[in-house]
Amino acid sequence: MSCFYLFLPGAGYHSTQKEDAYVKLCKSTCLKMSHLLKKGWGAVECVTEAVKLLEDAVLTNAGMGSNLNLSGSVECDASIMEGRKLMFGAVGAISGVKNPVEVSATLVNRQLGDKLSLGRLHPSVLVGDGAKQWAEENGIKTLETRHLITDDAQKTYQNHKRKLDIVNERDASKKMKLSEQRDDNKEYNGVQEEEKIQDTVGAIVMDTSGNIATAVSSGGISLKQPGRLGPAATYGAGCWAYNQRPGKAGVGTSTSGSGEHIMKTLLARESALSIQREDNASLGLSNCFKNNFLESEFLEEEKDKLAGVLALKQNDGDTVEVLWGHTTDSMCVGYMSSSLKKPKVVMSRLPEGGIPGKSFTMSGVSI
Repeated sequence: MSCFYLFLPGAGYHSTQKEDAYVKLCKSTCLKMSHLLKKGWGAVECVTEAVKLLEDAVLTNAGMGSNLNLSGSVECDASIMEGRKLMFGAVGAISGVKNPVEVSATLVNRQLGDKLSLGRLHPSVLVGDGAKQWAEENGIKTLETRHLITDDAQKTYQNHKRKLDIVNERDASKKMKLSEQRDDNKEYNGVQEEEKIQDTVGAIVMDTSGNIATAVSSGGISLKQPGRLGPAATYGAGCWAYNQRPGKAGVGTSTSGSGEHIMKTLLARESALSIQREDNASLGLSNCFKNNFLESEFLEEEKDKLAGVLALKQNDGDTVEVLWGHTTDSMCVGYMSSSLKKPKVVMSRLPEGGIPGKSFTMSGVSI
């Protein structure tokens, strides 16, 4: 059996006005991946193609249409991990590449291929200008970064930057009262909910040979510091893949949410290990959210802890469990397998009374 599992545009807030568009994108991507898996494409090829489709959709915060950093430019992170040889490839703070995940895939494939001369190792993570140069040298098309900026991203940037400039100017003049400071911080934090697109898109694929591959891609948070490296480019934080082995279940995870929270807790790896430890995959994911995230000693100083996790567990026999959980307001999830005729899409939201950053919800199915 093969299956395909994706999420977009990550854990955060999804406006009801755009919900139909999110669902449509999930469904179309699932259908395309199902077709490629039937044609015999491998897990790494399919997960790359899936995330490329999501990067190209201006609806998402990855690739084309990504959030702009503090300087008004696009810098993206992306990574892929494959579960057969456990290779990992990532790019961070890369500009001028339409599909950052394609560079990550090439890094993985180079590691799976011939060794370099003189005993050198292929890189697994590249950042900034060096990542773009390596992409060009390896046949990946680059372009001027301005071509990745959409009108919506530019408008959001100008809105956020204006509010930030007001706060900075008043702080610098030292004429602002404490109450006024609070009001202005509320003004910045109170941007329209539809502008609060969180970090990540991602996918998990298991091909007909049982190989698992996972991927994530992100434009990062609006007004981020130029050069900032996020979880989508960090080993163990953004994605994790491990093929089924004697005594160990196959598992794939992909994460989204507040980048610094995810990196400090190595959420992708910890989720995968917790799921592998438990016969019940749901219990494993729940334990990870409770013990390794919401109650993590590394996040003791954080008021609101925001993250989402997508997971796949390959059990003995033909059953596969797909799971998702999040502390954010919402998460859009789509999945499909060779045993399903149509893709399934879920807009998961915290239950009534749930508080983003403090509450947790999860669900899952066996397929």
